[in-house]
Amino acid sequence: MRNRELTMSIGIMVWITALALYPAGKIYKPDMNNCAGFTDADAAEVMNVPASAITARTEKMHDGLWMCTFSSARKALRLSIALAKSAADAAIDMERYRESLELEAGTAAFKGRLPHGAWSEILPLGEESAWTDITRTLTVRQGNLTIQVQRPTNKLEQIKAVRAFLKKL
Repeated sequence: MRNRELTMSIGIMVWITALALYPAGKIYKPDMNNCAGFTDADAAEVMNVPASAITARTEKMHDGLWMCTFSSARKALRLSIALAKSAADAAIDMERYRESLELEAGTAAFKGRLPHGAWSEILPLGEESAWTDITRTLTVRQGNLTIQVQRPTNKLEQIKAVRAFLKKL
């Protein structure tokens, strides 16, 4: 009986230590006045144009959501950045987003016309991701931060943009 209590106590201590060392989700608090540190030079590398040809703009859409736009004469990179209060809240939002894609995929406009279903996950990219043919966007969650690439609509270019953005965190 005593050995069992000791084993249980050790197990609880290990579990509490693990919780302290590995929190449930990373909380990012980036400076959104400059698109979380994602610069013209970063966008230029993704867009394959000189940084001097890029015009950047970051707009706060509402509490917790920003739009970052990098544009040149021929190309554009447009990201929306959502900051949730916690990683758990962001994960719930991501699940709701995937559910809404599933519902939309069942409508007459898309039913039977989506080659990969409502959405597909891109691994390894963030903690979770969803790329969809419905809006041709890539959405990636990392901790409490969710990034959606709206432009360009090419999946490989979107993956490149998200990887570059995540390196800045």
